[in-house]
Amino acid sequence: MTDETVEAVKTALGRFASERPAAKRLLLGVSGGPDSLALLLAAAALPLDVCVATVDHGLRAEAAGEARFVAAVCRDLGLPHRTLAWRSGEVVQGNLMAAAREARYRLLGAEAIRVGADAILVAHHADDQIETHRLARERGASGAALAGMRLWRDLEPDLVLIRPFLDMPKRALIDAVARAGLSPVEDPTNADMRYRRARIRAELAGDRRQVAERRSAIAFAAKIRAAEDAATAAMIRQAGEEGRLRVDDAGAVSFEPAPGDEALWPRILTAAGGAPHPPERAAVDRLRDALASGGRAATLGGSRVERAGGRLTVRREYGRIGPPGVDVAAGGRPLFDRRFTISGSDETGAVRLEPLGRLGLGGPVSRTLPVGIDRDGGVCAVHPRLGDRFPGVPTLRPRPCVAWRVTADLPGGTGDRLTADPQNAANPAKAVGKDLAATYLR
Repeated sequence: MTDETVEAVKTALGRFASERPAAKRLLLGVSGGPDSLALLLAAAALPLDVCVATVDHGLRAEAAGEARFVAAVCRDLGLPHRTLAWRSGEVVQGNLMAAAREARYRLLGAEAIRVGADAILVAHHADDQIETHRLARERGASGAALAGMRLWRDLEPDLVLIRPFLDMPKRALIDAVARAGLSPVEDPTNADMRYRRARIRAELAGDRRQVAERRSAIAFAAKIRAAEDAATAAMIRQAGEEGRLRVDDAGAVSFEPAPGDEALWPRILTAAGGAPHPPERAAVDRLRDALASGGRAATLGGSRVERAGGRLTVRREYGRIGPPGVDVAAGGRPLFDRRFTISGSDETGAVRLEPLGRLGLGGPVSRTLPVGIDRDGGVCAVHPRLGDRFPGVPTLRPRPCVAWRVTADLPGGTGDRLTADPQNAANPAKAVGKDLAATYLR
């Protein structure tokens, strides 16, 4: 493997370790294409603890054979490999590629937990970054939102996604694999002009001037984003130290806003409400204005905000249908409503986690908390807050994620300053800011 790709992996891991605790075990997402094969070969050349996974989305007949090809390469390299199969189970409504992407990261996340990895590495490269930047521009993004994909981003507690090749063009990865004597697989969807990314790829092919301009624009936007991240982390740290920002074990946020705290509102609303993305800035501004004008309560993005004097309480709103349930896999650590990771739920006999309100029970707070459901549909485990209501029923082992989501992707990790019982913010999870690079995320 070339020194260039190996050095890129070493540099990326080093840069991540300069901001968070170093990743100890890595899971590589490898499809068999030239980009991911270059990543596989580079990681194998380093003294790293590596596992490999290939996701078979079941969308092309060739996918199973491609997974077997990756498995064979891994055997030659002496690396453990596992194929993860996605079967949608029903006709996907809407964007099939988005559904497959969601499934890919969900499966990779579960596999990382299974093998004890604390980082997933994928092979997005400089060409992908430019396409992501172009898509963001076309959606009307500006400033930091034009920075594209991050070198690393938080996925879920103690699990981060790292992209070592964001500064390397695809051509360099293709050449590296060719020199290694491997023939990568080719995904025909990459050249399918029905997809905007493929059309952008064709437009940029051979246009060195435009590529250089876009890379310069990305670098400029990345500096803006880094400055904003540092400022936001400082705001959170200060609010936590002053006692103006706290999160309890049920995921409710107590927040006493101060002038200059505007950047914290979307993060708090998103984290407390279990939402995948923050609400629009204009909607946040309207909510703030309503509360400042004397309003006692408001709802937005899955959150209910209640005001008592100068202090706000932000918690999950049950809404019409409540938080989504999640299946429990043996040995897994399911993420419930993006607000709790639950360990050991399978040990209680639970096959699924549902909000208490799904059973027609609970008040405004308790009905949003998870309970374990067994194969017969009975309650076999409950959130510790519900123990008095279900005497004798085992309690789940939830780890609150709300404080940790408030600090997602920020340098330093400050979520442990926001709770009475510190949460480990060393590897916070999914970004709470809506990433206009979402075509490649999740």
